Amino acid sequence: MTPTADSSRRVNEQLADDLEKEIGKLAVGEKLPAVRKIADAHGVAPGTATKALQLLVQRGLVRAESTRGYFVCSRAAGEEPAPSSEYLAIMQEIEGIRAHLARLDDRLDQLGAQKKSA
Repeated sequence: MTPTADSSRRVNEQLADDLEKEIGKLAVGEKLPAVRKIADAHGVAPGTATKALQLLVQRGLVRAESTRGYFVCSRAAGEEPAPSSEYLAIMQEIEGIRAHLARLDDRLDQLGAQKKSA
């Protein structure tokens, strides 16, 4: 990584974006390399690597375990979380509304055709 590649963004933000791409290749629950290893691999200070990892935590891509390190969350590995029961209920209600609107649209077409023929 070149820390000056994009001077409009902080180095930790650039590193977070780079790490996000790498995380997508890892399995859910897999442990990320140690902060020092990440820092060495990307040519940055350990504090910068830590800030980048904290950004990934905020994005919901990794979770931090205080003494164990950072671990991949399901979103990072391309797995969508299971929809909640509330979400499913809302989607079912929306589908019912769509069906009702389709019936109303058909009825309006029928009324329009009757009016033209009269």
